[in-house]
Amino acid sequence: MGTTLSGTNKLLLFERLNPSYVLPTDIPEEFESLIIPAAGAYFREDAEAEILSQNINFGPFTLWIHDIWAKENIVLCPFIPSHIWSLHGLYEESLHLESPSAPSYLLEEKEFNLFNLPAGLHRIPMAAGKKILSVHINVEQEVLKAMVEEFPGLEALTKLDRKEAGALNAHPYNSNPICDFLIEKMLSCRYTVKRAYPYIFRICIDLLRNIAAQEANLHQPLMVDSVLNTESTHQLLNYIREHPFKKNTITQLGYMFDTTPKKLSFEFKQHFAVSIHDFMHTARMMMIYDMMQEQKTAMSEIAKISEFPNVMNMMMQVADYYSCSRSATYQ
Repeated sequence: MGTTLSGTNKLLLFERLNPSYVLPTDIPEEFESLIIPAAGAYFREDAEAEILSQNINFGPFTLWIHDIWAKENIVLCPFIPSHIWSLHGLYEESLHLESPSAPSYLLEEKEFNLFNLPAGLHRIPMAAGKKILSVHINVEQEVLKAMVEEFPGLEALTKLDRKEAGALNAHPYNSNPICDFLIEKMLSCRYTVKRAYPYIFRICIDLLRNIAAQEANLHQPLMVDSVLNTESTHQLLNYIREHPFKKNTITQLGYMFDTTPKKLSFEFKQHFAVSIHDFMHTARMMMIYDMMQEQKTAMSEIAKISEFPNVMNMMMQVADYYSCSRSATYQ
């Protein structure tokens, strides 16, 4: 279904061949809390809209974050200089994507889509008074395929195929609480460039992996028991978030939440796409990385808190998870 809304056209660059970031001093103070220090930023303000765009080029893919406030009716005109695939997530409002070469597509709040976007201009009408947060991970199809060797969890996305412009996925992906957790960590990262790149790079990978897991499990219906146990499954997720230093076994968690390990594991994956072990590892690695950057706790103490046998074992896992040496080459 399309829309008849019209307004002033606002060019929105999804990629830039020649970056020309603005200085932080050129961005009004009221937007300071939104600034990611490691990202390059652009800011535009006029009578119709305020647009803050932030970008990090990681090499194999780029991250774009757009905060857009419409004071009047506007039409966002995303421009893509060359053909890309783009994982797109929208927060705070829903919008319609319009393209001369594809049907109108509803961009629903808190949903993700993987778009095949040819070079050119697209249209997204936005009503006065709306505010959106738009997150994009842009990658070339062949590059995504090459990334599977290092990150096998991405394979399901590489099997998607569509020649014409539009969503590659048959159904939108859900921004489940783990996706929300990752986005929250991304937006709140205040580390310097050198420290932020491995951290945000891995967040993007984990977000792509969660979406790929949703694609792989697309034809598995949400079982009745999973629906009935939604509250306890969310309690388990919150427990892991609040206790990332604990290395509980699935058997121990099953005992704590009064269910069998098999049932607990199945229902967690039904709700959040990835396994309990996968999310426990993500939460633990993030906690350790954050504590390392704070530099308030000795490495030996961090290893003890996070239940590693020694510092060397902990550091090897952190380095492997964040691919620190490789990520540094993308700065």
